[in-house]
Amino acid sequence: MARAAPVPSPAAQRLSAADTRRQATMLKFLGGAIGIIFLIGLLVLIGLLALIF
Repeated sequence: MARAAPVPSPAAQRLSAADTRRQATMLKFLGGAIGIIFLIGLLVLIGLLALIF
């Protein structure tokens, strides 16, 4: 019995230039949002420690 050829995963398929650009823009936005949330959390933590000590 012959096996069917495996279907390539989406990660293995080539992305067009527009898809790559869109993906890069999305990652930049998510990275910036995560960075801003991290900085706000750090400021809150420093503020709480300043109140405690």
